[in-house]
Amino acid sequence: MKNKKVGESQRPLFEKAQEMEERLFGKDLHADDRSFMQSDRYFWHFRPSHHIATGLLTQEDVTLLSQPGKRLLSVGAFPAHLERLLVELGVPSANIVVADKDPAIIGLGNFFETLAFDALDAWPDIGTFDRIIFPECLCTILAEGVKESEASAKDDCARAHPTDALEATLLGGMWRKALDRLRLGGIIRANGPMSHPNVIAAASAHLRGERRNISIESRRYFLSMQCKEEGENS
Repeated sequence: MKNKKVGESQRPLFEKAQEMEERLFGKDLHADDRSFMQSDRYFWHFRPSHHIATGLLTQEDVTLLSQPGKRLLSVGAFPAHLERLLVELGVPSANIVVADKDPAIIGLGNFFETLAFDALDAWPDIGTFDRIIFPECLCTILAEGVKESEASAKDDCARAHPTDALEATLLGGMWRKALDRLRLGGIIRANGPMSHPNVIAAASAHLRGERRNISIESRRYFLSMQCKEEGENS
């Protein structure tokens, strides 16, 4: 039975991803839900095919990233099921950098270039990328950032901002860091941003005011941001 959530343009890649993940990760797939991997932790990891279904990565992206010199940064990548599938699809592992706050990401160094850092803090000097993706960590990053910021205040009266304003500030700051590492014509995509639409709108408005060469598209559980080529329409 076809997955109705998959667009027709994504279907060939989606079906190929499903076939590959059965071969690569068969014993690690959730037995009852075709969107998830198995997990012994408090949260679930999505299957690679789920990220293809959402449009996080397209066949066009795979073709682009398979070329010499093209680069993908995946933030919140651990345990890198999606990235390992990309290699099977023809993307050289040398073109992929995987990052996570969890230091366990370093253990994947035999497969990819790895980085352990908090996306809300300063980003390391890692060059620029054609695609930057946040497969499923964006909402977690923001929730932890808000919690830490509120905990650092002595009491409610000492808080500098209401939660929504704080979340918009954190989100905008993280987007700026990602945009600073995005090549002209590059794209940032994220699955799972569960922020209130007002938060997304506020962060987007600030960025559009600062950088007229970006376009931002957001819908429930998905966000895309593109650094437009010079001369493109707004």
